[in-house]
Amino acid sequence: MYRTLLGCTAMAVLALSCRADSTSPAPETLIRLNVRPAPAPKPALRYQLLPELREKHPGNPIHNYIRCCVEQQGVFFDKEALKRRDDLLVMPLEELAVRGSQDYGRVALSQADQAARLDNPDWQISLKLKAEGIALRIPDVQALRPVAAALKMRFRAEVALGRFDEAIGTAKTLFAMSRHLGEHPTFVGHLVGIAVADVAIGPLEEMLEQPGCPNLYWALTNLPDPLIPLDRGVQGDRVGTFWIFRDLDHTSPMSAEQIEKFIANKDELFGDEKTHKPGTMRAWLDARARDEGTVRAARRRLVEHGIPEQRLSRFPAAQVILLDEERELEIRYDDTMKLVNLPAWQFEALAARRGPGRQPALFADALMPAVDKVRRRQARLDQRIALLRHVEALRLHAAEHDGRFPATLSEVSVPLPDDPVTGKPFRYEVDGATAHLRGSPPRDEEKNPDLNVHYQVILRK
Repeated sequence: MYRTLLGCTAMAVLALSCRADSTSPAPETLIRLNVRPAPAPKPALRYQLLPELREKHPGNPIHNYIRCCVEQQGVFFDKEALKRRDDLLVMPLEELAVRGSQDYGRVALSQADQAARLDNPDWQISLKLKAEGIALRIPDVQALRPVAAALKMRFRAEVALGRFDEAIGTAKTLFAMSRHLGEHPTFVGHLVGIAVADVAIGPLEEMLEQPGCPNLYWALTNLPDPLIPLDRGVQGDRVGTFWIFRDLDHTSPMSAEQIEKFIANKDELFGDEKTHKPGTMRAWLDARARDEGTVRAARRRLVEHGIPEQRLSRFPAAQVILLDEERELEIRYDDTMKLVNLPAWQFEALAARRGPGRQPALFADALMPAVDKVRRRQARLDQRIALLRHVEALRLHAAEHDGRFPATLSEVSVPLPDDPVTGKPFRYEVDGATAHLRGSPPRDEEKNPDLNVHYQVILRK
């Protein structure tokens, strides 16, 4: 099925890079951070996590990312280089600092830095999306994943050497790249963009533990929320999804040959690729077209949908059935997509109320995107950023109060975001020099450690 692309991509790209303690008995991801008090920098916006306008230049970053991949394949795709990078990515910072890795990928990654500071992202695939629909291949999106991994390697090396200004520059490149992927008109592009932003989280956590690390509360506060909007994916997915109906006539009766052309090669949309049999689509359509009650109900729904009854009376039964399938898909699609830009907790609550829709609805069942999973991944990333903002607020409070954590979050002097997943304050406990911050999981994910994040923040004097 075409839709397996989205599911497989989500599985492949979204393993969050974090320093979790797998020994925790609770079903959670426990991340221990040993931090020091740190006041806000002066000026307050000395540090930012996205390139500023004064750093940007005219140009399309997408061409330059791809050019970077093509010209520097040895850095990003060579087997020995990949093995060395994998080893360095898990190496303790103390060892990394003496391994001479500070110049890792100098030329190749400088090209990525330059691309991230161009101001006119354009993937230039809109025409291909309209022409090829859900059959569109997008290898250029996946090609950026090794670039992000190499940037993470450099990020860690800069942190290990205490080069915080350079490390923040690398964070800017990663977050800018993730935002540029957010301009891709597919949910797959958004998933990869979320994964690229996830790549920056682990090194940021490591940096906050280092002596002399500046406080990044205002830098985190000034990141866009959500970091990766889904608007472009909603619009692009609509184009790709309804491309499947491009040969379905809404104004004139279709001949048997035209209907045969429409259903040709569509068996692969339905069921498992290993078990579907040729003729599935034809058999399904013939059975429904022969059922007078089914055809009569479909005509009634189409009239309510706005197609004149007189016109429908001239359409063959098979055409009526197919038009009704398109109508049902459009209704279900909009019932889901109208919720995408709501806060995560509102999306979850309203999405849970959606009914199954009219059954059977072969096209709607096969073609509806897994937007619930994409929306959860988006909220998960925004939750991690909000948690790090809390960590920095705690460091700021400790700097203002003789090295002490607040008893409650209401004592913190700067605004704190609510948990994007619940719309309520994060759970907070303090025990002396140790504070605990917990994010809440989405519904039915209470036993999923990946979605139950617990920061144990230990204050060093």
